[in-house]
Parts: sequence; C-alpha cells; structure tokens
Amino acid sequence: MDPGLVLDGAHPHGWVLRARGSGAAPPAVPEDVVGWRTDTASVPSAVLHLHPRTVLSRGRSDAGTVLLLGHPVDVAAGSADGAGIAAGLARTWTSSGDDALVREAAELGGRWTLLAVRHRPDLLVVPDAHATQPVFHATTGGRVVLASSASLVAAGLGLPVDDDALRLLEDLRARRRGAVTYLPGRRTAYQDVHPLLPNCLLRVQLGDPGGTPAAVHHERFWPWRQRVGSTDVDAVYDAFRDRLGRHVELLAGLGRPAVSLTAGGDSRATAAVARRALRERDGFAFTYVNPRDARNGPSAMADVTGASAVAARLGIPHRVLRWRQPPVGGTFDVLHRRTYAPLVPSRGAAHAMWADLPPDLVQLQSNCAETGTTFIRRRTPEPLSPLRLSRMMMHATDGLEDLAERMYGGYVEQAQLTPDRLLGYDHHDLFYWEQRIGRWGWQKFVDGDLGHRILLPFNDRVLLETMLSLPYPQREAKVLLERLFDEVPEARLPPRSEPRARRTAHALVGGLPGPVAGRLAQVVRRQERRADLARLTWPRGYAVLPVAGTPSSSPGVGRTPRGWASVALPGGRAALHLHPSLARAVAGAGDTWVLVLGEPVDVGAGAVGAREVAGGLHALLTARPEEAAAAAAALAGSWLVVLRSPGRTLVLTDPLVSLGLHRVEDGAALVSHGTLATATSPAPVTGAEVLRGTEPPGEGPLRPVPLDELVDLASVSPCGVTRAARLARHAELLRGRGRAWLGLDAGAGSRELLELLAAQGVSTFTWWDREGDDRQADPVFEASLLASAAGVPHRVLGLREDVDGSSREPARTARALARDALSTTWGRDDLPLPVGDALAQALPPDAVVWLGAVPGPPAAAPRSWDLVQGVRPVALPFSDRVLPLLPSD
Repeated sequence: MDPGLVLDGAHPHGWVLRARGSGAAPPAVPEDVVGWRTDTASVPSAVLHLHPRTVLSRGRSDAGTVLLLGHPVDVAAGSADGAGIAAGLARTWTSSGDDALVREAAELGGRWTLLAVRHRPDLLVVPDAHATQPVFHATTGGRVVLASSASLVAAGLGLPVDDDALRLLEDLRARRRGAVTYLPGRRTAYQDVHPLLPNCLLRVQLGDPGGTPAAVHHERFWPWRQRVGSTDVDAVYDAFRDRLGRHVELLAGLGRPAVSLTAGGDSRATAAVARRALRERDGFAFTYVNPRDARNGPSAMADVTGASAVAARLGIPHRVLRWRQPPVGGTFDVLHRRTYAPLVPSRGAAHAMWADLPPDLVQLQSNCAETGTTFIRRRTPEPLSPLRLSRMMMHATDGLEDLAERMYGGYVEQAQLTPDRLLGYDHHDLFYWEQRIGRWGWQKFVDGDLGHRILLPFNDRVLLETMLSLPYPQREAKVLLERLFDEVPEARLPPRSEPRARRTAHALVGGLPGPVAGRLAQVVRRQERRADLARLTWPRGYAVLPVAGTPSSSPGVGRTPRGWASVALPGGRAALHLHPSLARAVAGAGDTWVLVLGEPVDVGAGAVGAREVAGGLHALLTARPEEAAAAAAALAGSWLVVLRSPGRTLVLTDPLVSLGLHRVEDGAALVSHGTLATATSPAPVTGAEVLRGTEPPGEGPLRPVPLDELVDLASVSPCGVTRAARLARHAELLRGRGRAWLGLDAGAGSRELLELLAAQGVSTFTWWDREGDDRQADPVFEASLLASAAGVPHRVLGLREDVDGSSREPARTARALARDALSTTWGRDDLPLPVGDALAQALPPDAVVWLGAVPGPPAAAPRSWDLVQGVRPVALPFSDRVLPLLPSD
C-alpha cells in the first residue's frame, strides 16, 4: 500500500469546511484529511481543508468572497479561467444580489461547487447542474461541517452510521438484484448527515462562539422561469449543437481528453462532437468490460464492439480496459474504502480506470444526457407521494408499500417537488435529474476522479433547458441525437452490409406480388446458402489428383468440390483442382515446369504473386536447376511450389504450411486438407520437409525428406541484410496488395509488425469469442493498449453477434454457414469459431489481413489464417525461412 497514492486518490478533488458556531469546541479534523491543504482565511469563523488535487478559484467584491472548487467553464463567454469566472460572479453578487449570483453560476458548465462567503459569518453553497461534486452537511451542538463526502462530515462531528439506512439499501438491492440502487431521498449512510440535491442550494449560518448556533437551510432555486416549449426542431437543434460543441471544446482543453465510449447513443454523441479535439490533443476513447458480463450476454460485448467500431470510423484510438477487483489491502482498496465509507459500492470499473488510465486525463463522460432526452418512460398523472416516488426509483408498478416512508417520507416537501414550484417542468424528468444522477450518478464521477478527472458535456443547465423545450415524444425519440448522427454519420453503429448483387436481388424479389415473391425468395436464399457454403469450405484449398486412366490413378482418391476450377498439369497425367480464391500459375511445359500456388513473395528479387514467382523459378530451373530448390525454399509468404525437371519432382511449402499439404497413397495425390482425401488416411507434410520423387505428379510416389538435406538456406541468405531490413522490404512489396489490417494478439510477431506498420497508417483488430474463459479475453486488453500507444485504430470483433449485439437474419444464417463450412473443412466439430463473417463486416473490401504467426509444431486444428476462411487476402510476413538466419542489427 502506497500512502502517497492513497492521499492523492481518496476523496478526490474533495473538501471539508468546519465551523465551531456556538459549540464549545470546533469539529474534529477528520483523519482522512491529514496531508490536505488547510485554509483559515477564505471563510471567516471556519477552516477549509482542500484535497491535494482540488482546484480553488477565488473572486472578491464588496459583497464577499466567491470560492469555486473544481473546474467551472463559462460556455457563453468561451472561458475556462476559474479565477476570471469567480471574479465575474463576485461583481454580479455586489451589483445584483444573491439571486443574480446563483442564477449566473447555475448557467456555468464544467464541474464545480460554489461557496459564496459574506463578510458576516454566513455563506451560500451552490452545486453545478447535477451536483456532480456532492455536498453533504450536518449540524450538532451548534457546530456545522460541510464536505464532499458524507463520511468526512460524520467524522468531523462524531456522527454514527445509520444502520436503518444500510438495511434499507440491502433490502432494495435484494428486491432488484443487478439493477442500480442507491440510498433514496435525502438519506445517507450516517445519522443526521444530509445531501445537497441538484437544483437546490444551502444557506449556511456559521454561528458564533457562545451565541448563534450554526444552521443549514436547504431550498430549491431552479427552475426560476417558466418552461418555454418549442416544436421547432431545427431551431432547437442549432442551439443544442452550438452549446454542446462549445462546452466540449472547453472541457477538452483542460487536459488530455478521452471519451468513455459504449454502443449507447449518448457517448457516441459526445465522441462525434469531440472528435476533432481528441485527434488534435492526443486523445482517445476507452471502454471497460468484465469478461464475465460478456459471457453472460451480448450487451456488454456490444458496448466493446460498438465502441471500437465507432472510434475507428471517427479516427480515434480506442482502448479496452479489463473490469477487475483490486487486491484486498492494496492501495486502491484502501483509498476506495475511505472515499465511500461505510459502503463499498461496485468498484471493478473504478479500479480499471485508476490502474490503466493516465493521471493527466480529462474524461468526457456522457451521463446526464438522459435528463434532456428521457429515462423514466412509464409516466402517469398520479400525484407524487412517497409510494409513487419509491416505485419510480425501483421501476415498479406495484408493491413497496412497506418501504415507501423509509425511502421518501417527507421528500416532496423537503425537495419542494410540487407542481407550482416546477413551473411547467415534468417531475419525471426532475426525479431522474435529482435522484438517479444526484444520489447515484455522482459515485460514477468520483470513480473516475480517483485517478484523473471526469468532466461531463451534458452537465450544463442551459443545454438541458434547450433539450427539455421539445415535446416529450421527440425527446423520447432522441431527435437531437439523431440529427447529430445525420451530421456525423461515422458516429452511428455500422449496419450489417450485404453484397450489392444480393441487395439488388432482394429488392427485385421484394417488388413482386406476394405469393410469387415468397416462393422466389426461398429459391434465392437456398442459392445464396449453397454459394456461401462453397465459398467458405476448404478456402484456398487444392488437390493434385491423377487423371482417370493413368497407371497411378485409383477411384475416389480425393474429392473435387463443386465449383472448383480444374487445370491439367504439363504431361497430362495429373490435374490441379483448386478453390476459386486460390491464386495459381504454371510456367514451362514438357519435362521442365513450375507450379506455384498462393501468394509467394521473393523478397530479394522483388517479385510478388504466383505469376511473377513462377516465371522467375522456371528461368532458374532451366538455367541453373541445382539452385531452384533453395530459391523456392527461401520464398516468403503463403505458397506451395512444385518443381519438375527431368527425372525429379520436388514439392515445397512455406514454413507455416499455410495452404496445407497432405500426401495420399504415397504421394500419388496431394491435397491441401486431409478431409479432401477419401481413399486412405492422408499423411501431413511439415514445413521442415520436402516431397521428392522421380516421376511427374500423378505418375509415381512422392516421399518426404528433410528440407536441410536438399537445401542450404545459408547459400541464399543475402549478405549485409538485417532481419529488420528484410521484413521492411517484405512489407513494402506487399503494400500494393491493399490496405493493411493487422490482427493484433499481443504476441511477439504482431507486436513487431505493429512497430513496422504503424507509421504507414495500419489499422488493427482483435477477435473475441465472448463465451470463452477470461484467458481468451486477454489479447483484447493487451492489443488495445498496444494499438492505443501506437496511435492506430483498433477494432474488437465479436464472433457471435453483430456490432450492435444483435443476431438477426441474415447474420444468424451467415455465421451458422461459416461454422458448418469450418467443420466440413476440418472434419470435426470441436473447433474455435470462424472469424470470416466478422472480418467481412468490419474490414473494407480492399483490406489485406496481416498476421504475426510464426513457424511452429504442426497443428491439428485451424490456425489463425484458416479461421479467416478466405474472406480477405492474408499476409504472413514471418512465413520466411531466411528471417531467422539474418542478424538482428
């Protein structure tokens, strides 16, 4: 446990004001504030304690002193100068009095608490729009303590824990497990300690020794003008967009900005407005997630996949943080317990932010937006009562009669929540504003403050009044956010895409008469399923089979799937059958020819692709046949090569054997996947072997021999070339194939590729099966950190649902077909999920998937490139036998 970090983190941005009043002795100094700054001058007859990170701005005038604790911003004036804002408020106070001061302060943005100290011993306490910096207070024995935490107030006055309040909270949690619950009304965890509600202020009499006791009066100050409704959406949107944009710009300028981003519309709206500031100021977006929650349902996963998709579309780096509990007795455990004593609210998210985010961060949090749209949708004209308020809090239509008085007894009167005082505003909106945010939301904001600073773009009274001017149906439809997404469509969750030809066919079928359309639609769907299954089964597969009637042929040695191309090899004794996605080239004829499959790269010669490489190898095989095998073995990429010269046939693969290679019937036939062989058990060939024979393919056996018996790789290793230089040259040659998308898994290979490609503007992705155990989620968190540090986009791809967490048609069928295809390809069902569908949805058509796979032992299950299922070309830069032979420097 680090005492310095505990001091920095506990009660972040907090404060305590202690006044003796008429008491015999001043309130005690809470133990938690030891090490804080002490101010005995700002508030006469009182002592003000300030947390090390609390920002104090001061303005003085004839009326008194205005203290602003926190980060106020004047949106109308475009100022984030706290001292200037405080000075302006002090002048208003002198010229126009209390009401004018309160109303001017109430229209500030940012996060702040105002203490207006008169020259006589009393003060006004005003919170920001949602009281996001909480204020608690209590008086006893003529003394008063105000503070940012209920526990600090209780410690100063020696007040006990309210056991009834704690039992009430436990009862509420038991009745609504897993839902948001909080201490309702004005109850706190301590006896006689009360909160300051949003839209209300405190008038505090500090008292004097032996005379007037200290006293606190809680009163509502907003609304102070009648609600003005508007149906002019265009005008309201213009005002909304201007105000939100200026507020975000000011907040983002207070530090390194970051957006807490989910799939929800509120945070996507903030990201849309903040995108320029984020790009210019080294900002980013982040999402925290508990892998357990992702396993339990798609919504938690959708927050990650949706956020990463939107961040990528907006050009903002995105991080994924692991929600996790802190070690018991560690630094965070101690500071968190001190902050929230005697309660221990959920803290996995708070710990993740504290542990994983930098301290100079300004987190733009989008809570409070629903104050201006809608949260409580079950609205009735029923008069407010403790029972009605209790049911609103618990989202209940009945019950709670036994708890209502303990929850909200006297609250309507205490909060002045009466129709004549609300001036046309709907109490459903104010209940969310003042209870859900005022009594629960502040904890989320303090959670972030523990390590950095949270600021809230929607914590702006002028903005909220603008939003609330619309009729309820338009607010419920979130028309303002939808207009914003029309303006910045990249902030929308990307819809599922289908090939243009299919969209056209579906549109044509849909325009036909009902019965005809239904029958034809079924035919079209069956054809699409057959086509998809053929495309995804044995992708990049091949079979070299003897032609029927030749001496080495035997019936049923291998299958040739429907839709594959067939090409006769030179000599006519064998035929090549291959998947339509597999590139091929044959150079030469007669007894001297070369077959190349896949996407090889001759790094030294600068040749890329089957055609170029086949031509080069054939020329070498003709001129210097003894060098051809070594030249083939030194190729990089994903490939298979057959070298035929008089009296000898050699078959070589890349070191990963990425296309697969199996011998059937002693090599008389070759297939990529063992499931393509039907006659006998196929024998896999490793990357350390070469197949050798004397007869052409299809006419005689091909048997494995160690590669190093035939090839001296050192003879083709370039002199004076480093490993890094060869890898960079390989990357340069592949640039023309398409945009690089790196599969980032935090392994050594993908890390090295990230360093190599970051300067070229690479995008990255990591796939995640949310139903896997926690270890399967590790690469997501590690990869997002790497990508964020490199400043490149990172997508998290879910494999079970679409980006938005849905699993509707045609997505459900597409994923099922992909699983069926993978099972057929590998002849088993216990396989990881394929990633092809997720890649096809997330990556542009011209993308090339780069993978950091390195050669290793043979695998009996699909490798990373196999799971891609051929939906995008694959680059395998470490599939290169020469790389390990080169010096690292």
